[in-house]
Amino acid sequence: MAPTSRLRAARTLALSTVAVVAAGGVALAGGPASAGVPTTMTPIGGGYTLATLQGFARAAADGASGPTVDIVVIPSSYGDAPEDREENLALAQERTDQVDAACDAVVPAPFTGCTAVLAPLLNRADAEDPANSAMVTTQTDGFFILGGDQGLAMSILADTPAEDRMEAAFARGAAVGGTSAGAAVESRSMINGYVGDLGASDGLKRGSSLMWWGDDSDRERGLRFGSERAIYDQHFYQRGRFGRLLSTLATSDEHFGGRSKVGVGVDYATGVVNTSDRRLSGVFGATSTAVLDLETLRSPVRWVGEDDVLSTRNVVTHLLTPDAPRAATTYDLATRRLTLGRSQVKGPRAGHWQAPTASRAAGTVYLGGDVVNGDSTQVVEQFVAEARAATRTPATARIVVISLDASESAAAKDYAAALTGAGWPGTVQHTAYGVGTPADTTGATAVVVIGEDPTKLAAAVADRSFSRYLTKAVTTAPVVLADRHAAGVLGQWWSSKADPTGSNYEDEAIANFRSGDGQWKRGLGVVDGNVVPSLTYDYRWGKLFDIGQRDDHTLAVGIGEDTAIRLGARRTATVVGPGSAVVLDPTQARWWTGPNGAIGAANVLLNTYGDGERLSAGR
Repeated sequence: MAPTSRLRAARTLALSTVAVVAAGGVALAGGPASAGVPTTMTPIGGGYTLATLQGFARAAADGASGPTVDIVVIPSSYGDAPEDREENLALAQERTDQVDAACDAVVPAPFTGCTAVLAPLLNRADAEDPANSAMVTTQTDGFFILGGDQGLAMSILADTPAEDRMEAAFARGAAVGGTSAGAAVESRSMINGYVGDLGASDGLKRGSSLMWWGDDSDRERGLRFGSERAIYDQHFYQRGRFGRLLSTLATSDEHFGGRSKVGVGVDYATGVVNTSDRRLSGVFGATSTAVLDLETLRSPVRWVGEDDVLSTRNVVTHLLTPDAPRAATTYDLATRRLTLGRSQVKGPRAGHWQAPTASRAAGTVYLGGDVVNGDSTQVVEQFVAEARAATRTPATARIVVISLDASESAAAKDYAAALTGAGWPGTVQHTAYGVGTPADTTGATAVVVIGEDPTKLAAAVADRSFSRYLTKAVTTAPVVLADRHAAGVLGQWWSSKADPTGSNYEDEAIANFRSGDGQWKRGLGVVDGNVVPSLTYDYRWGKLFDIGQRDDHTLAVGIGEDTAIRLGARRTATVVGPGSAVVLDPTQARWWTGPNGAIGAANVLLNTYGDGERLSAGR
């Protein structure tokens, strides 16, 4: 937007609310709201891609007074070790040059270009010295906070002349932007990483995230002028942080007396614009931005099982994509309502559904999220105990392990060892698709179905003779365990896309949030739901949304590692194991695909469960 005399007048009026402190810092007379100038934040989920830097530059130019767009770069999250100072300043200058060049490429006339300068704020002493932040002036149009360590950044900036100047510039209309850690500090109540050695697979556990609350009197917080309504999480899809943000919001519900913040998950190479801490809009970059809301449908908060796993219902979830022609996406942080184009989206009702079941099965079916390769033996032990209880003739007790691919002999041995180790007294027989005649499962006490590599399972499922054999096996055995991708095969649709590897799992986690990325194929339909195994360890959250978009009348169930869902009589579905189960209810959602291929969604409902809980829509 080109500068106007009206905008200049508003900025001049805002300056009248600012008083210069003798020490060189700046204090606000009335805060951002009293200035009457829209404020702008542009949290970016990670990286320094051209598209995201240009997105920030456009936000800075939108409120600039000219003739140039003047930006200050803040490197405080880089590191404060004296021996690294020269190197860190050199690296920060390279990023400053990137910001400058990206801005130069997109600023509109009549601006003559951009100037980006680096503020040397690498330790607390730097931030306490007003000279090091003197470049943040009345002419500053934006400041960009580099990535690194958000806790370090705030330990340097909090309650210093540098933060004072940044706050004053923000109140005058300067856009604040930042990537990764620079995004995290833009929410006043700030996630400062995981606690200890915990990671993404622990995200749904209570206390897994280290929170710096914005209402404390200490310096452990985000920026003083950061969002009061939102908690930002970064690298959101890339590093599987849906669980972390959900549990953080649940904790914020407790911390703030039953009024949780809005969770805003911003992915790598993606940003969003927050205007006046009221309106999210203008998503830019590679993918989408997730919004999580526990308040609209009064999502309950419980912590269940030995590991205090989050149990909640009806978390209203939206995926905001970049705007398509005539399809702008806007979210109101105050009313928690979404607008698509010119129409406000009607809010959802609390979910009303029945748990998935294996109605054709003669006995119990366990759907496993990977119950052999983890740290817990709980699922296998319960499965074996139930198989032993079903054994009529111990001398001939037999479990048949069915591999959906011929190359799974090593995995079959692991399952056999796990069954024996859990106390199975009988024999374990292995049969594999494409290797000889399939074993007769008639009279078998239990059946275990395994599928390790999804790219190799399609032939078995498509083979009518073998699929009939498999369907008969899992619907007639007294007890069945289908683990990992075999659990998906028993459902309505299953993902045939290759598992991520150690070198590409973050890229694949992002790709999962692109429409159709799962390469879905028809399942056997034994289970009347869609199953996504290994949900948290392999960062498969996007697969839940992808299959929700494809099959929006069917529940999608994500199962964590070391965990299974036991489908029993009378349509009961119960979580077994220390991990989590997540049910995505797509039935009231509106879906679209963004111009960058990312899944767009409104009114998806997420439900989470822990050990011993029944899957149900109720509380």
